[in-house]
Amino acid sequence: MYRGGRTMADSVHSFPYDRYTEEVWNSHNPEALAQFFAADARVHSMTPGVVAGTGLDYLKGRAQSLFNAFPDVHFEIEDIVQREDLLAARVTLEGTQRGEFAGIPVTGKRMRVYDFAMYRIVGGKITDVWSLIDMHGLRDQLETSGSPSSSGNFR
Repeated sequence: MYRGGRTMADSVHSFPYDRYTEEVWNSHNPEALAQFFAADARVHSMTPGVVAGTGLDYLKGRAQSLFNAFPDVHFEIEDIVQREDLLAARVTLEGTQRGEFAGIPVTGKRMRVYDFAMYRIVGGKITDVWSLIDMHGLRDQLETSGSPSSSGNFR
């Protein structure tokens, strides 16, 4: 659910971003990506260390890597803006590291970081996504004595 109390269904021509977040990310279900992404969707990564890729198998692999590293990861939608075929979202990710992630060995620490993403939606499916995750904040929290509240302003 969007923190503002509304859902994306409140807009006539909206993409169901809240449903996408719940069914894929908060349910830890990479197979559900096919409901929301075109088969040849492109990920244009802007996150340091994350390689861009294309297709559902690539997306499922990235999602599964996140779930393996943070089995309790939870996504909270902070903001959504949609205009025509573009949707922008600011999401908070929070979870405990239980597996290697982005070259960071297991620490058992909690993290809380932002993800900023822009999506292009054609025919009701995501065809392109540009994502920027706060990797500096993630590394700070996992590799040092940083805490989830030490990186960024979350409210």
